[in-house]
Amino acid sequence: MNWKWIHDACWAGDPLEVEHLLVEGADPSQVAPTTWRQTPLGRTLEFRLTHPKHAGHLEVVRLLLAHGADPVARSTPLDMTPYELACFCGLAGAAELLRPFQKRAPVHPTGMTPVWLAAASRVPVRLPRGDRNGVWRGATPLMMAAAHAGNWRVADRLLREGADPNVGTSLLHASCQWHFEHLLPALEYMARNGWNVNGRDADGHTALHKATFLRYRRAIRTLLALGAEGAPLVP
Repeated sequence: MNWKWIHDACWAGDPLEVEHLLVEGADPSQVAPTTWRQTPLGRTLEFRLTHPKHAGHLEVVRLLLAHGADPVARSTPLDMTPYELACFCGLAGAAELLRPFQKRAPVHPTGMTPVWLAAASRVPVRLPRGDRNGVWRGATPLMMAAAHAGNWRVADRLLREGADPNVGTSLLHASCQWHFEHLLPALEYMARNGWNVNGRDADGHTALHKATFLRYRRAIRTLLALGAEGAPLVP
């Protein structure tokens, strides 16, 4: 059976089609032969701002688990387990279903830490001990709490516990790898809490330079209002 059929049905959150395909013999743990290597669970839970999750996705998770899907297989470009993806995308019901399996999950292959995941989670999770300034894929836990999850309470706690708003790159630089739904309020939040809006990266670029390069007009206006200096690199 074509692997793409079940992956497409999982992406759509279509439990009727998923159940039909599973009954017909589709593999509930089939890894897509693409560079992204999604499993059906990974495809169900994969995060996209333009494709929010709904009740159908939760039902698909239930069906896949009932048919023997591997509950801890890492997949998607983030190499996350289904539980980690459920937290990251904000599907609380799926996170509850998958939480019991997480304790036997393999260690993340590229260094995503429990602190980073908890900060990035869109569902309530315990913030564990660990490095508050660890950088993974260009972003710190503080950046993820503020710009991805919009969880200001977690961001406040990270700051109290030693998170440095100037560690790593800026939110604008990190936005090349992440869909930051709360980018503008996060820029304002970080500036209020000690972020140097005119700080430069290793190439000498400021956040304003990056915002201009990316043509983030609202971010440009926000940065200028926060005191960003210097002419943009492109019109």
